[in-house]
This record gives sequence, structure tokens and C-alpha cells, in this order.
Amino acid sequence: MLEERIAQVAIDFISFCFSRRSVEWPLLYDEMCYVASNKLYRGLGYEELREIGLDLTLGGLVRTSHIANEVTREMRMGHRNLRGRLLAAS
Repeated sequence: MLEERIAQVAIDFISFCFSRRSVEWPLLYDEMCYVASNKLYRGLGYEELREIGLDLTLGGLVRTSHIANEVTREMRMGHRNLRGRLLAAS
């Protein structure tokens, strides 16, 4: 379960990356870094993502991996209202 509230844009970013490349962690992390480094999702890069609570640095990987795993699990289960489900689990 997630310990903190997750910004919708962070959930959307992870969903976008998972939709581009449906792989498990840590390969999803590679895709997230690729998308962030090229600002392919709404022009968001590493700094912007960190500001919304999605830290792709080594120091933030534990929390980010938990968030990504929860988002992808919910996506695989076919849940449409990811934010509501993730916040409820917080």
C-alpha cells in the first residue's frame, strides 16, 4: 500500500509509460527514464516529476517502484479509476 497521496499526473505518467511498454520493474523504470529524459509526456522531465512526487533518482527508487508496481497492478486488473483506488489504499 502507498503511504502518501499520489498526484494524478504521477499516476498518469506511469500509466503512459506502461502503455508504451508493458514490462515489469525494473524495465519499466528504464522506460520511465527514457520518457522523462525526452519529455515525451506533457513535457515533463526529471525535475518536474520529482516536484510532483515521482523521484527517478537512486534516492527515490524505493518509493517510485512501489508506486509504479501499484499503478501497473491496478492497470492489469482493469481498474479505470486508478487515482481513487490508489488514494483509498493510502
